[in-house]
Amino acid sequence: MAVYAAASSLHIKTAELVATNESYALHADFDLNLSAEVEDALSKGIPLTFLIEFQLLSPRKYWFDDEIISASSQVTLSYHALSRQYLVNRNNHQQTFVSLQEAKEELSHLRDWQVLDKTLLKKGEIYHAGLRIRLDQSKLPKPLQVEALGSANWDMISERYHWTPAFVL
Repeated sequence: MAVYAAASSLHIKTAELVATNESYALHADFDLNLSAEVEDALSKGIPLTFLIEFQLLSPRKYWFDDEIISASSQVTLSYHALSRQYLVNRNNHQQTFVSLQEAKEELSHLRDWQVLDKTLLKKGEIYHAGLRIRLDQSKLPKPLQVEALGSANWDMISERYHWTPAFVL
């Protein structure tokens, strides 16, 4: 039986803006794969903080695109050794899980993140949205930051996911 060490990776599968009363909320799903090295560090108490970055642009023909909004949010995945539970901390709301798989499943679904006020949009205008998720290496302990610099195991960043949202104003 062949066993290989897969590198860590992040991949955005879907993203959409959903209308609420006065704003638009971002819903997104992504794949999160952790290498054995990263899982080992997590099990030893090193928290992983992920940055989710959203941007909405209004394209311009002869000039730089106009940035309507740029927002970021962070989600932390950690392991609590005493309780033997994995913790997902998002917007000061903490959830606990018995297994890493359950915690990763929760982490890979983003729902109801209010990113855009409807008053910022103009009727008839076309907009381009972008989303990216990445491991915030600056939150790792200093010795690990140095090790993470050239390592594919710690270089977790998704490709920027682009789409043209259909706004109903």
